[in-house]
Amino acid sequence: MFVKKLPVVVDRSSWGSKPIPLSLSSAPTIHDMDIKKALVMLGALTLPSLISPASPARFWAWLRYFLAVADEDDFRITRDFSELDPHQKGILSDDLGVAISTQWLFDRLGGFRDIVDGRRFMLQFPRLLRKRTVSTAKVGPSKAPDYVILDNAGKWHVLECKGTQSGVGSRDKFLRDALSQKQVILINGAIRGERLAAGLSISHEDQRRGSELRIVDPDVDPVLTLDSSQEEEMESRIHRLAVARALGMIGLTEAATEISLPEDVLEAREYLKPVERRRARAKAQDRVDRATDQLRSRELPQMEFEHRVYEGRSAVIELPELGRASHFNAIAIRQGVNRDLLQELASVSSLFSHDIDGRIDGRLSEASIKLDSSEMRATLSYGDIFFSEIVLKRSE
Repeated sequence: MFVKKLPVVVDRSSWGSKPIPLSLSSAPTIHDMDIKKALVMLGALTLPSLISPASPARFWAWLRYFLAVADEDDFRITRDFSELDPHQKGILSDDLGVAISTQWLFDRLGGFRDIVDGRRFMLQFPRLLRKRTVSTAKVGPSKAPDYVILDNAGKWHVLECKGTQSGVGSRDKFLRDALSQKQVILINGAIRGERLAAGLSISHEDQRRGSELRIVDPDVDPVLTLDSSQEEEMESRIHRLAVARALGMIGLTEAATEISLPEDVLEAREYLKPVERRRARAKAQDRVDRATDQLRSRELPQMEFEHRVYEGRSAVIELPELGRASHFNAIAIRQGVNRDLLQELASVSSLFSHDIDGRIDGRLSEASIKLDSSEMRATLSYGDIFFSEIVLKRSE
């Protein structure tokens, strides 16, 4: 029902004289895309962390995009979702571009140890960021790569994603003209993976042409360069971002933001958003007190997943208006963070101490992202610290 055929083009010419890894060069031209996995990753790993936990907007990735997928063998959207106003249409296209691109790469690499926001990863290394010498948006916050990915082999990849409903010409123009200005992280040495740009051309159910994903290796003008000698620090930083993301997913936004920004983040002021600058300039103790108080006073429901206790949120959204023809008419959602981790974070005196870094690294040293899917269910877990689950239900 939610496994769709998707044509994929790996543009080998964009690699030039560089070798193409076997995981990409051997990619089949038609990929069996599990949409449930793609959407649970989108909703669990890329949702904005500063949305109120009480807001229905927290469920947008599932409420909206599960209903957008057409009931065809290949990946398409319904005509209704192809006729949105330009702003909403652009959001849907970009979100599906992220979901499909990251899931395809996850499948090709055999999984991820982690995937984090590219700009937030850049901010972990403020002292290493190239200083801006001319007035240009090229190094501004909006020009950071979408994601930094650590795979299970210890390789680091940089990924930019784009989705469009304007056809392959529009997608290819974006890949050709825009992406060379956005791939701003360069990783060298034995840990170097791929710098990739993925463009998804999305078709709807009434069009003759189908959807298509294209993968290229773009040029790069780096503002941040890292290498194998910094591998330990890179892993520690990505662990902090993973914990911050998990806290944000269950509404602990003060703690999430505090953990995600390094102490010396003001050195990266030209890469910061205004709200981040204001926060970084506030008294450190005031910020820590707010974050710690939020952790200690949390009142989150407990739940069990794979015989461990978590705290988080759950909801069942009824959709009776879908009618008898639909495969489902309700979506059940659960997301949780390991209760022991929450208690540990609430007990420390500082979220920036070396002690807490060591505790986080110890918990996440063997962690990786796991995705499972059955006919009506999809689950994502990150080690034993976080899980997200979607169940599609059909009731009469």
